[in-house]
Amino acid sequence: MSTRIPTIICALTLLLSPLIGRAAAISPSTFELSSVRGQEVEASFAILNTSASEQVYFLDLLEFTPTEETGTPQFAQKDSEDGLTSWIHFPIEEIPVPAQSRVDVPFNILVPDDVPSGGYYASITVSTAPTDVVATNGAIIEARTAILLFLTIEGETVESLQLLDFTGDQNQTTLPYGTFTFRLQNQGNVHVTPSGVIRLRGMFGNTIATLDANSAEGRVLPASTRAFTVEYQEEASFMEAVGFQLSHLIMGPVTAELTLSYGMEGAIATQTAFWVFPWQLISVLVGGVLLLAVMFKWLQKASK
Repeated sequence: MSTRIPTIICALTLLLSPLIGRAAAISPSTFELSSVRGQEVEASFAILNTSASEQVYFLDLLEFTPTEETGTPQFAQKDSEDGLTSWIHFPIEEIPVPAQSRVDVPFNILVPDDVPSGGYYASITVSTAPTDVVATNGAIIEARTAILLFLTIEGETVESLQLLDFTGDQNQTTLPYGTFTFRLQNQGNVHVTPSGVIRLRGMFGNTIATLDANSAEGRVLPASTRAFTVEYQEEASFMEAVGFQLSHLIMGPVTAELTLSYGMEGAIATQTAFWVFPWQLISVLVGGVLLLAVMFKWLQKASK
C-alpha cells in the first residue's frame, strides 16, 4: 500500500514554488508532454539558489492523483514498477547549486513500447534533504517541492467530459453578482483542460457580463471529477448600482449561459437562471415620476 504525503505539499503547485526555509526556486512547475510508445522524451527544469551559500538539492519521484473535486494533487510514494515514475531517469540525483546561481537539471522519460494509450502522471520532487530522511522525518517534508508531469501517450486516446451540474449562488437580489459553480467528470483516458465563458444575459437577450469559466486553466484528470468556481463580485454604491441596472436593462430574469470547449472537438453548453429586482433603479424612477408630478401641478397652479 502506498504512503500518502501530507497535504502541506499542495502548495507545490504554484507557478514558481520556493523551497520553504531555503532560498531556492524551481521552474517550471508543470510539464505538458506527449509521446508515442517506445519513444524517449527529454526535458529539463531549473533550480535557482538565491542564498549566499552553496546548496545541495536531492531529486526523487512521487505519484500523484487529484483530490476529489478540488483538483489539488495528492501525493504518494511510488509503488508501481510500470507507471510513469519508473520511466523517468536523472543523470544524477544530487544537485549542487552555487550561491546566487541557477542549474538546469535534465531528465528523460523512456516510454515502454507496450503501454496503453492515455494519460500518465507523476511528480519530480526537489528537497534539501536526502529521500530517506524526508520519508522518515515529517518536519523536513515542508522543505520538499514538486514539479507536476502530465504525459499523454498518443494512440487510442479518448477525450470525454460530462457536465454534472451548473449552479449560481446569488449574494444579492439587486445585481447579478454571485458565485457560479460547475462540475465536470472526465470519462476519457487523458487529462483535459476546458476553456470557455459564462455569459450573463438580461430578459431582452442583452449581454450583461462575460466571465472566464476557467481562468486558472485547471485540468480534469481521467476518472476524476472537478468543480470549477467563478466569482462575479464588484463593489457598487447606490448610484453606481442604478447606472449599472439602467445601462444593462437589468430587471427580472437573468440567464447564465455556460459554454465550454475542450480537446479537439469537445463542447458543452448549458444554462441556469435567477431573478434580479433592481430596487435602486425602481426607487429612482418612482422618485423621478413623483417629482415630475409635483412640478406639473405646481406649474398648473402658477399659470392660473
